[in-house]
Amino acid sequence: MGDTTYTTITPSLCKPVADLLLACFPEIPLSEQYGVHDMEEIAEIFPEGTIVALDGQRVVGVGTGIFVDVDPDNLPPTEGELLDDENGSLHDMNGSYYFGGALAVDAAYRNQGIARQIYNRRKDVVTRHKKEGFYAASILPGYADHKNEMDIHNYVDKVVAGELFDPILSVQLRNDFCVVKLLKEFFTSPISDNWSALIFWRNSF
Repeated sequence: MGDTTYTTITPSLCKPVADLLLACFPEIPLSEQYGVHDMEEIAEIFPEGTIVALDGQRVVGVGTGIFVDVDPDNLPPTEGELLDDENGSLHDMNGSYYFGGALAVDAAYRNQGIARQIYNRRKDVVTRHKKEGFYAASILPGYADHKNEMDIHNYVDKVVAGELFDPILSVQLRNDFCVVKLLKEFFTSPISDNWSALIFWRNSF
């Protein structure tokens, strides 16, 4: 493995990015996955919002996102409805927030700081454009090991308190995000019984 470099999405990277996302999240239905067409649209309208990690020419990580208005108390029922409609992406350069979609790192490249670098570069996008902050919905894969002994609210409370480790949410908390609320069926994630956590990083300007 060589040195990891970072760039923004380009047309030539759309298929390997879509392939990586599918490999990292096989449990998510294809209808909710970012396909090649979705990535091509993002590459055309807002390439700056999607950060890609490369080992040479190999795509080893990605973090997607668009600008959109977000009201955490009045979210649409699903992430898909927040980010897209029948005409395509709802990206709006005047949107008050960056909403991060997918984040994925190739299994062979995890625990090397790639996710942190992707988060930092997405935060830079928020800062440069003077947006209010960065929202995302976090999958909670660690809940699968604890759901027979506690409900999702207790699980997340313990992760936030540092008493339990979640492979995704704990990393996000270390990247200065906070948990805003829990969401049921915002997207399909069987590993966490379709629960996710809405997280937020505030831009201090």
